[in-house]
Amino acid sequence: MSTRGAVAIVRHSFYPFELNVKREAEALLADGFDVHVICLRNKGEAAEETIEGVRVYRLPVGHRRGKVLRYLWEYNAFFVLASLKLARMHRKAPFVAVQVNTMPDYLVFAAFYPRRTGARVVLHLHEPIPELFATMFAGNWYTPLFVEIVTLAEKASIGFAHRCLTVTEQMKRNYVRRGAPPDKITVVVNVPDDRHFQIERWRHLLERVEAIKAAERARGVLRVFTHGAIEERYGYDTLVRAMARLHQEVPGATLRFTGAGDYLPDVLRIAETLRISSHVHYVGFVSFEQMIEEILLADVCVVAVKQNAYSVLVHTNKMYEYVALQRPVLASRLDSVAAYFPDDALLYFKPGSDEELAAALASAVRDPDAAARRVTRAAEIYEALRWEKEKLRYLSAYEGL
Repeated sequence: MSTRGAVAIVRHSFYPFELNVKREAEALLADGFDVHVICLRNKGEAAEETIEGVRVYRLPVGHRRGKVLRYLWEYNAFFVLASLKLARMHRKAPFVAVQVNTMPDYLVFAAFYPRRTGARVVLHLHEPIPELFATMFAGNWYTPLFVEIVTLAEKASIGFAHRCLTVTEQMKRNYVRRGAPPDKITVVVNVPDDRHFQIERWRHLLERVEAIKAAERARGVLRVFTHGAIEERYGYDTLVRAMARLHQEVPGATLRFTGAGDYLPDVLRIAETLRISSHVHYVGFVSFEQMIEEILLADVCVVAVKQNAYSVLVHTNKMYEYVALQRPVLASRLDSVAAYFPDDALLYFKPGSDEELAAALASAVRDPDAAARRVTRAAEIYEALRWEKEKLRYLSAYEGL
């Protein structure tokens, strides 16, 4: 039974598969709120169900990667349906607060009726959308106008909300630079839920992992791993070219990657052109436990994000997942990452430089003791950022609402 009232979370994604939304919903539930999530609906999913105490409402909108018009249709369809759903639910049983997680920023206006009739609005700014769209659609004739429009939408959205959350200090400063009041924005670092990314939870995999690694070490195999959205901006081409360089020094070096994205054919084509296809393995879109096993099997995990106006403001989820599972991490030196992790915690290379990445990989191979020390140092830093601690900052946004 709720003791603090009802909260709705609106997110243009799938529940419970997006773990970030799931951990927030469950944190609010444990803090005494009655929690409702409004989200997308995948084929075969129930329109309504209760998952671990959270009431989930799925709207008849799916998600597919595409061009600008596809995104606009999808966002606007979800916006209209979410607005209607929120209004109906609020009239029946009023919410004390509505949280809207971007993208898009203007989705927050789906909470117009609840806000006007007493609910407080929390806007969770996951992405700097003007910078993201400028990166995604660079070179198109409409990009400058598009960026101007989404910048205005960002300002209006922040003004509409009572409280805002974002994921790095760099993003907060970026919003403040564009006119947002600093005391309105709380930084909650986007770390994974401790329940899913702790070594202890995956002890049942370790015997199998150790057996595979022992056999691979005997054959001279070095596993390099990355996962997530397979897009050009995440540096997959840099990584494949670095592997071609590394292969000359470490013939057993093998890249494994999982996920999905439009850039996959280009990645495989680059590997074929460089004649290292036999050492570049696309594992597919795997189950969560398979992904954990791949991370645990990795000798080195790589975050090869390219530098642009967007990437210098954010962190990738996978970086924290690798750190949480105590794997050595090689990362592009980006302002947002270096501000949280010094050189003794991650092994950095110049963004977009396959030469520097290959050298960093070779260094990790030659000096495993140094790599182990970085793992220890990264774990120490991560200890202060675990979700159990960031959760308190997240819940603080609801105090006094």
